[in-house]
Amino acid sequence: MSGGIIEGIKKCYTGNNVIIKHIFLIIISTLVVMPSAIASMNTNGNDTEVFRYLYIQYPLLGIISFIGSVMLGLYMIHFLRNALKFCIWKDKQTDNEKINALQIMPEIDKMLFYKLGSIVGYWVIWLLILLAIVICAAFICFIPYGGFIGIPVLLIFILAFGLAMPLILCGFVKEFSIKKNINPLLVFKYLAKTFLPIIVLDLKFFGSSILFGILGLLIIFLITFVMSIGGFANIPDIVQNPVYLTFFCTLYVYISVIISLGYYYAVAHIFYNRIEKQNNTQSA
Repeated sequence: MSGGIIEGIKKCYTGNNVIIKHIFLIIISTLVVMPSAIASMNTNGNDTEVFRYLYIQYPLLGIISFIGSVMLGLYMIHFLRNALKFCIWKDKQTDNEKINALQIMPEIDKMLFYKLGSIVGYWVIWLLILLAIVICAAFICFIPYGGFIGIPVLLIFILAFGLAMPLILCGFVKEFSIKKNINPLLVFKYLAKTFLPIIVLDLKFFGSSILFGILGLLIIFLITFVMSIGGFANIPDIVQNPVYLTFFCTLYVYISVIISLGYYYAVAHIFYNRIEKQNNTQSA
């Protein structure tokens, strides 16, 4: 089926400078996980101690991890923007060779920071909206029997928000317009048009994530076992080695990013076919 996760993953490995782009993603993935691996090694994996180690004792490590996470987020947002532009362009194009040749992976340049202020503002406003909704629901719960209303309403909205947010993000990256894409009612407006395909897509995404997770664990176990019988070290020493932790955590983050890009590619197609095209037809 056109516009699926697998097709999106294939698009990640086509286009110009594709090797450089993936080296960039691997480096950024390393920046995300290496500080946590170092902190975990020095705190025996205690979550509270890891947080203190990263952001209080050695804040530079926390800053490095934060910058890496932001860079990955920006790359994924611009990938989604390119995927949506691709959907619009493909709908008007009849040459399959040109369609297949068009690259979607963003270039590694200053354009990754394009509209950075709008992107930050968009997420901050949505966080404030969600906070306000949670606070309102909490107040309702203090009213006698209000919990029977507040809790179900909050749970329904959170579930609907989780399903619809990638679609709302599509609407935002199209023009980077905050004003048009911060209405909580968009959650239900978009789901009314996309509920079944987005549910199916999310199930495929979680299924593929679980599958790759299991395969990854099997590969890690096999490599660790081979290293132990090869005389490198015993298994406890191997798994506590910072190089070992960083390598496999980097691989995990990189694979997760690629699967997520495939997911965003599929979301862009759902948004364009179920929302954007219908809006264009109604306004014509």
